[in-house]
Amino acid sequence: MPIKRWLGMVTLSLSLMLALASCGGGETTLSIATNRWPGYEPLYLARELGYLGGANTSLVELPSASRVIDAFRNDHVNAAALTLDEVLLLAQDEIPVRILLVTDISNGSDAVMARREIKSLADLAGKRVGVESFALGAYMLSRTLEAAGLKPSDIRIVPLTVDQHEEAYKSGLVDAVVTFEPVRTKLLAEGAHVLFDSSRIPDEIFDVLVIREDFATRHPEQVARLQEAWFRALDYLRERPQDAAERMARRLDITAPQFLESLRGLRIPNHEENMRLLHGANPALLQPANRLVKVMVEERLLRVEVDPRRLIANGIGEK
Repeated sequence: MPIKRWLGMVTLSLSLMLALASCGGGETTLSIATNRWPGYEPLYLARELGYLGGANTSLVELPSASRVIDAFRNDHVNAAALTLDEVLLLAQDEIPVRILLVTDISNGSDAVMARREIKSLADLAGKRVGVESFALGAYMLSRTLEAAGLKPSDIRIVPLTVDQHEEAYKSGLVDAVVTFEPVRTKLLAEGAHVLFDSSRIPDEIFDVLVIREDFATRHPEQVARLQEAWFRALDYLRERPQDAAERMARRLDITAPQFLESLRGLRIPNHEENMRLLHGANPALLQPANRLVKVMVEERLLRVEVDPRRLIANGIGEK
């Protein structure tokens, strides 16, 4: 095994052990892995405000979506914040994952950021493009190239995890990068501009909170408390946006105004919209999820078709 990958796995294991130990490490600890993303921040706001106290919950922040997927796949955590396409990748491998909440729908916060001399999508030809190729980045890149009329072989792909995006751009390692908030905001400050973003592909990038089916089945009341804490945090954000933004912006290393601006690229479903998306005989999430499956199969991002209906934890946790 390459030494860098071995060291990464050791670091991941230590991070998880420390996070779980800080929460008591009991068998019913609900451990949730996330990476940095404004749409996941209400979880940390809920923790800071004490809303998670009764849920015996541990939040584990990891440096990239790839690490989050690995943590969930290897059963180091029993819940995770992921994009819907990432959940489909887990599902095709028969991992028992269920969607509890839709945390947000991206409408501009995921973006291809480029240097000013790259004025159009066609200008990406021959350029070095940084991307986290295992996760949402692969999907965003495929949709970007489709819009540009280019093939992957037309560009020079530079594999990068999201924690490397800002430095790679600033150091000149890449000409463009497929990234998301808060890196998007930081690169704007460095002079980059948005070449393509998720507003061009509406209702395709959903962020969700997922859980292992066996944990949700064994601990429905704990899951319900987590859901309640999430929506309490959204209420706080709505009622006291400035204070909430200041609390959440600190973790993302941006200013409160920048955080509030980043939310303009997201739609955050409230309780009623989550019920519409995930519950009932015909959950509203099914139609965009089926479309996503089709695109991912066509782009060879999925090996097999996945039935999104079996991913929805309809009724679990809801009182």
